[in-house]
Amino acid sequence: MVGPQLIIYGTRGVTTTKDKGEFHCPNCGDRQPYRLRRVRRFFTLYFIPLIPLDKLGEYIECDVCNGTYELDVLEYEPGAADAAFEAEFHFAMRRVMILMMLADGAIDDAEVATICQIYQSMSGQPLDELTVRQEAMQCQQAGIAVEQYLASTAGKLNVPGKEMVIKAAYAIAMADGVYAPEEQQLLERCARALGIGSRQLSGIIASFGGAVA
Repeated sequence: MVGPQLIIYGTRGVTTTKDKGEFHCPNCGDRQPYRLRRVRRFFTLYFIPLIPLDKLGEYIECDVCNGTYELDVLEYEPGAADAAFEAEFHFAMRRVMILMMLADGAIDDAEVATICQIYQSMSGQPLDELTVRQEAMQCQQAGIAVEQYLASTAGKLNVPGKEMVIKAAYAIAMADGVYAPEEQQLLERCARALGIGSRQLSGIIASFGGAVA
């Protein structure tokens, strides 16, 4: 006698290329080929995307450095307001570290300095403590939670960008040398908000030189 068949369904984001061209990549500092990427949520049946649902986001992806940007980067001219075209994953790295620092409700001097050090090490860009403090106060006033922020920005990040954000979150969690259970749980929630599964999360941490629990 054959028992009832298990039906597996759910949703997941699917990334497609809507357009291609050339632009001046702020990260590369030169004209490079790009792809306009669109992320849409699909209803899945047995893990196969079948029905398109809502659009999660769009971004410009550099084919050379894999940096992702808002669509208006296509209007970017070298030397004109360069800071306005910060790579999305650089901004997300900084924001997620700040939000993880604020998980206990405090802006800690040592953690602010550590965020600056980690950001410069991972992005190659300088970051001053005043900028971190100002952004932290803005986040506090807005009541932004780290999972909420990452869910809203997931559609603007490609896979390498998401991995860099998780590495930054792990680095700030390990800044005191202890990967506490509550920090591990928060990192797992961050990964889920970005659509990263537990196996992929373990691989990201391991590649970053971290111990996987």
